[in-house]
Amino acid sequence: MHVPHFLILTRRVRTIQGMPRKRRGALAAITVCAIVSAASVAVWADPAPSPQAPVGLPHASGEVLEYSLTGSVSQSIVGRGQFGAVIKQLDSPTTLTGHERVAIKATSSRGLSLHRTGTISATFGGKSVPQAGGGWTLVTQDGMVDDRKGSTLGGLFLLPLGFLGDRSVDDGALPKIGDRWSAKLGVALFGMTARPLLTYSVVGERDVLGAHVFTLYAYGTAPVREPVLTNEDVDLGTASGTARVTVRCDYDAVALRVVSMTVDVSDEVHFTASHGARGSMQDRGHYVVALDAASVRDTEPIPQATPATDPTAPPR
Repeated sequence: MHVPHFLILTRRVRTIQGMPRKRRGALAAITVCAIVSAASVAVWADPAPSPQAPVGLPHASGEVLEYSLTGSVSQSIVGRGQFGAVIKQLDSPTTLTGHERVAIKATSSRGLSLHRTGTISATFGGKSVPQAGGGWTLVTQDGMVDDRKGSTLGGLFLLPLGFLGDRSVDDGALPKIGDRWSAKLGVALFGMTARPLLTYSVVGERDVLGAHVFTLYAYGTAPVREPVLTNEDVDLGTASGTARVTVRCDYDAVALRVVSMTVDVSDEVHFTASHGARGSMQDRGHYVVALDAASVRDTEPIPQATPATDPTAPPR
């Protein structure tokens, strides 16, 4: 058995011993992004009025953010195989937990150079497999995430990083309740041929562990094209369709970061193959990403940090 291909969430696939091919690729590719365990973000205060004219503080080399993740995904397949045999694969739920440390190593007009380390664990059919990794990521000032330089991390932990740029939210405007705008999510998840185009709105504001945050809600779609494999690793061809994405997050406009976010992704894609296989596949994912409480209250300096000279090309 395996983690659904939808979980891979990046275009990189690594091998983890002891798991079927598809599940191994999924776990390695989604390793480390940033989601909070429910306990890390459970302390919400009453809604509070907006502070007087907050101004976003640019990020600086030496900042450290600690993120945790929880999530669940499932996949079902209905169709016919190469010789006409009926295929009916019911939802295969997988649970995810993880943690990531994100260190800002350098800043420039081109973006933020981030060094990321962490772990993620996927549990499927009673078997849990952890994966550790590290790598470099560039985030542009308008919120585009570029996962690069040998990183085995990706997918889910990349989701909040797109909000670190100075112009990530409404082109840098100070949020206020009722604002609406359209923008692309910072990263395309697995199978998406383009970053999701979302319609954002500011629906509330409140204080969280001493940080004043604006609650953003967004929804939209992205085109999808992905391979289809059964639990027995039977190749059924390539599926295409549309993914629906919703995001709800608490955004700190002063510290220029997401404090917590909930992301739901679903799609129903259809496949045909030259050998006669045909049918449809449904993917469902629910993820929670958030800063750990200590990161919300403060940022941790990096002892003797050595910034990279060019954030577009951090050292290995």
